[in-house]
Amino acid sequence: MNKDSFINKVRIKSSFDKQTAENVFNATFDEIKKSVLKKKFLLIDEIGVFSVEHREMKTIIDGKKRAEVLLPPKDRLVFKPSETFINMLKD
Repeated sequence: MNKDSFINKVRIKSSFDKQTAENVFNATFDEIKKSVLKKKFLLIDEIGVFSVEHREMKTIIDGKKRAEVLLPPKDRLVFKPSETFINMLKD
C-alpha cells in the first residue's frame, strides 16, 4: 500500500475530505519522526517500538578490489513489532 491509498482508506473510514485526511497523515508521521529523532525511542501500544540503533564503524572487504573498506558509524531506524501486532498478522 502506498501513501495515497492509505490516505484514501483513512478518508473513507473517517468521513474526512481528502485534504484533511492527508493533513492528519502528514501531522502524524511528522510527530513520529520528531519523537524518534529527539528521544531515540517511540512506543505505540499494540503496534510496536521505533528506536534508533547505533552501529559502530566496521571494516568490510570489497569483493571486486579485494581491499578493506571502512564503513563509518551510523544511526539507523529499527522497528520491533509488539506481540499483539504479530498475533494479528498470524490470524
